[in-house]
Amino acid sequence: MFILPAIWFIILTLLLWRKHQGIDVCVYISSLYAAVNVMAVIVVLTDMLGGGGILFSNGNAEFGIIPTLLYCVLLTITLLPFHLVYDREVKAISVYSPFLLDCLSALLFAVALLNLYLVADSTLDILSGDLGAVRNSIYAGEETPAQLKAESMPYIAKFLYYFNPATLLALPILFYNLCFRKHPWWWNLLLFFASLSMPIAGIQAADRTEMIYYATMLLFTLIFFRKHFTRKIKRALTIVGLPFVLLGAVYVIAVSQSRFENVSEGTSGRNLQYAGQGYLNFCYYWEHANYEQPAVERIFPMYSHFIKKVDSTPARRSERSGQQGFFISVFPSFIGDLMLDLTPIGMIVWVICYTLLGLLLVRQSHRKELDISEVLLIFLMACIPTFGIFYFRFHKFTYTFAVILALVYHFLSRYRIRL
Repeated sequence: MFILPAIWFIILTLLLWRKHQGIDVCVYISSLYAAVNVMAVIVVLTDMLGGGGILFSNGNAEFGIIPTLLYCVLLTITLLPFHLVYDREVKAISVYSPFLLDCLSALLFAVALLNLYLVADSTLDILSGDLGAVRNSIYAGEETPAQLKAESMPYIAKFLYYFNPATLLALPILFYNLCFRKHPWWWNLLLFFASLSMPIAGIQAADRTEMIYYATMLLFTLIFFRKHFTRKIKRALTIVGLPFVLLGAVYVIAVSQSRFENVSEGTSGRNLQYAGQGYLNFCYYWEHANYEQPAVERIFPMYSHFIKKVDSTPARRSERSGQQGFFISVFPSFIGDLMLDLTPIGMIVWVICYTLLGLLLVRQSHRKELDISEVLLIFLMACIPTFGIFYFRFHKFTYTFAVILALVYHFLSRYRIRL
């Protein structure tokens, strides 16, 4: 049974590739699920269960037909909005108010500069020290140097810092400027700097997640805009981007080695367990989870933070792990998080609502023109299934500020409101 998801998504990827006549964003997302489910097969066949965050041990692995089909079908449903996005056929991307887009860009610059101020005096010390020890201290509940520094900031600066996760919006804006607008090089370079804000912040906790998240969404953006790249753009992206790609790869490798140097599976084996555990832990949740106490703080973090006064903190997750009888801070894919927090019925309802909203946003297949506000929302919607090979991305209320910012910008553009 554990082989079915790999076969399912390999076939789905090939069918989409043929339908879309090449690699586009829908084929890209589907190929990610094909890859991680092939890794899940390797993990099972090589007896690597019971480590690296995989909840199943070799003796209790049961991959039932119902959770397997739910996993495959629900993830396929979430791809439907992106199946309508034939980015190879998009001829133009319009902007209602260039000034408004530049204001959004300026806000992202400001947030990135604030983040730089918070991390500037500690990042080099962290990188030159023991990354494994830094990560263990975070697991133990210690705050990063940037977090301690942020506590002394005025309230208005703290509020502005809530938008740091929104800086990833600088990626699609950057590529839009390169392909469809004539902006000075320094403006686009600032956008690139802004887009790196969260990976830079992640170094404070010796974290790989933000770097991997950035890489997956960078690939999504490159695929979406690549048809409009001129030779000059390709050369500029290579010159500017390649050093950062190499630095990011070195950082991820260094963090992985520092964390896994003493485990029996080794660094490569533990990374394989991390990448391949989505389907495996989804099935474990199905078999062992207790759904009598639904929790919404990870799925609706803004509501939980401001109304229920509950956040998805390490202490809260530890409490829920005790209630469930197993460690919940693993990678069960994003629909695994939905199932654990909202019950299986809630998961199905959420997926249907998400897909309907995506279909309403795209509206029709083979569109020749999009608005940049639509592109930003498509980008954010894609964050969920793309990084969802691991978990539900928008699990903190601060992450939701990116969605709010994009929705406000879309509303102003859609209804032609000038500021």
